[in-house]
Amino acid sequence: MPSDYIINGVVIPCPSMGRWLPRRQIDIQGDNRPIYGPMRSFELTWELQAYGDWEVLVAVFDQIQSTGTAVVELPAYPTATGVPFAFREYSGCTLSEPVVGETFLQEYPVNVALVIGNIRTI
Repeated sequence: MPSDYIINGVVIPCPSMGRWLPRRQIDIQGDNRPIYGPMRSFELTWELQAYGDWEVLVAVFDQIQSTGTAVVELPAYPTATGVPFAFREYSGCTLSEPVVGETFLQEYPVNVALVIGNIRTI
């Protein structure tokens, strides 16, 4: 079982944090229960990153811009029957452009974030 974060076969730097984002509510049923879309998103963040690591993220994003989708390996979405902390491969995913926070008086990019979307977990 893999334990690295991988996008299209490229091992990316290990993030400081990774989390499943809440799904957007798309409607409300007649009995007042929310309806959610089937796709999920996963956010990766790095607090402090060397420029070489930043270059890896930008290169992966630039490669995916031409195809539009990616195959990623992430921690599996937790379910009642799932294995905790197992990584799983998801295909047909999209990437947001990696963003970097403040750089004033910093030697390295800080507060780097990348959101992987269009993940079908069921």
